[in-house]
Amino acid sequence: MAASTASRLSPPRFHVPPRSPHPPLRRSRFSPVRAAKLEAVLSIGTHVIPHPRKAASGGEDAFFANSDAGGVFAIADGVSGWAEKDVNPALFSRELMRNSSNFLNDEELQVNRDPQSLLMKAHAATSSIGSATVIIAMLEKTGTLKIASVGDCGLKIIRKGQVMFSIYPQEHYFDCPYQISSEAVGQTYQDAVVCSVNLMEGDTIVSGSDGLFDNIFDQEIISIVSESPGVDEAAKALAELARKHSVDVTFDSPYSIEARSRGFDVPWWKKLLGAKLIGGKMDDITVVVAKVKTVAAPEDEGGDIEQQQGDEQGIAVAVASAEQNEE
Repeated sequence: MAASTASRLSPPRFHVPPRSPHPPLRRSRFSPVRAAKLEAVLSIGTHVIPHPRKAASGGEDAFFANSDAGGVFAIADGVSGWAEKDVNPALFSRELMRNSSNFLNDEELQVNRDPQSLLMKAHAATSSIGSATVIIAMLEKTGTLKIASVGDCGLKIIRKGQVMFSIYPQEHYFDCPYQISSEAVGQTYQDAVVCSVNLMEGDTIVSGSDGLFDNIFDQEIISIVSESPGVDEAAKALAELARKHSVDVTFDSPYSIEARSRGFDVPWWKKLLGAKLIGGKMDDITVVVAKVKTVAAPEDEGGDIEQQQGDEQGIAVAVASAEQNEE
């Protein structure tokens, strides 16, 4: 398995109130007053802008998002090089995402909520020819975000106006990322960067294909997220700004800066005239913006107050949120 290059957040501090010397009263299962606990969920917004030359076909990116059971989303970026072999690169990425969405109903995945296992099952079930970079993120009700990523789809977590966590790309060399493939030689779920992050209420997750992160800087992401009234508006604004930068030949984009740092630049004689490699990168742009919030969930039948008080994980997000507000 590839070593994770992702930075990690420190887990939130948990405060468990001392138990009362008096045993709690048990509620009758028929009581009309039901106790409730807080669970973490994602409010998810998405937006897609295809490459200008691929707009008619919808582009080669694919994604799905589902807010059930906490929340899950995934993005696959079809590798355009397959078009040179008369293969539609979108077919593989779309089938991979369709299979990923379908396997959410798998009993094992509903219990474990393991994005790497989901990727394994979805890849094995995909019969289309092609390859794609992919990222899958699943939020547990306790507030833990689990991530599995192969290639250069990105994910950042913003907390209190700062990028607190980033997934960094895996690549063989510049502009050649790791990719899940239909070919026997290639990467698999075992090569994924796998990590878990403890989130707080109010955290914002920004994920996307490389068409987003090649054309927009972290500070621009932070500004748009903070100024947008909701996740839908944030996803659209991010995609539109990335699209604007991608066609701007005068914009010194993250992509052009990275290219120069890897030794790619204009010919030497142009350098003598003060020129340099510059401009955005035209590509499909897929953006997912998700915000963490807490909701009250009714106690299961037969549950009692004592069980809730002793469940540290069940209150983790609520406690972390309270500490965040106090700071």
